[in-house]
Amino acid sequence: MVDSFDKLRMEYNSIYSIINSYTGGSVICYLDGLKEAIDNGERDDLLYYLERIIKWYNDNMCAIKENGYMSDSEQQEHVETKKFLEKTFEELKDYDFSNIKKGKSERTTSNVKKKIFLSHKSSDKKYADALEKLIVGLGVNDDQLIYTSHPLHKIPLGQKIYDYLRANINDQVFMIILWSDEYLESPACLSEMGAAWVAQTDYVGIYTPAFSFGNPKYHEVPIDTTKMGAVLNGDANCKASMIEFKNRIQDFFNLEDDEQKSAYLIDEFMANIK
Repeated sequence: MVDSFDKLRMEYNSIYSIINSYTGGSVICYLDGLKEAIDNGERDDLLYYLERIIKWYNDNMCAIKENGYMSDSEQQEHVETKKFLEKTFEELKDYDFSNIKKGKSERTTSNVKKKIFLSHKSSDKKYADALEKLIVGLGVNDDQLIYTSHPLHKIPLGQKIYDYLRANINDQVFMIILWSDEYLESPACLSEMGAAWVAQTDYVGIYTPAFSFGNPKYHEVPIDTTKMGAVLNGDANCKASMIEFKNRIQDFFNLEDDEQKSAYLIDEFMANIK
């Protein structure tokens, strides 16, 4: 069973994204501190930053609920995030931190240059976010995933997107192509895919449910479209393909497999793509 600490580690990026989309204020510093405390397994720091973020929510929840520019679902995300943080805070008070594997320090240095690049169209963010959550949950560091639609994996400030991608797409990058009909209409997406082909980067295709395999543009791309991929339609074949995908990520980064945690992450992914 996934414990409270692991759940917090897995949910952190979603929490950051939800809060960061609402404000860029001082609470972001608390979120940054929380991330460092999670990585280092520091109990006192972790509880301190959780308490400060919960206090921020207590001070701002009324304003969030009354914000006319936010949808009901966005407001509900904040309500659920606050409940999750409060529950986690109480559970971690008595948590045994002595057995925590300290994320950054224990990951092998040979993997530092390895990265995942999630090539996607912004209109497919729902599926890309689900992939990001799965990948990070497996133990991949934030700086080992390039995913431009997420604040923790975006292109660094001050760098030009194509220069950055050109410098980072190489044989040490595992590329995920999130195929959709909209992807095939995007010159930027096709350029990313072409760069992966030139660099002979290993890749996997993930297909949105409505993708048209008969689309002529799909059969004109330079990469091998006969390679098997996962279609995110939520059926048993999809789940089996995502388990294989999980195994490839673990093999690429030499990550240990925790069967219970992996099962939780796969089930959560399947729920998120519905």
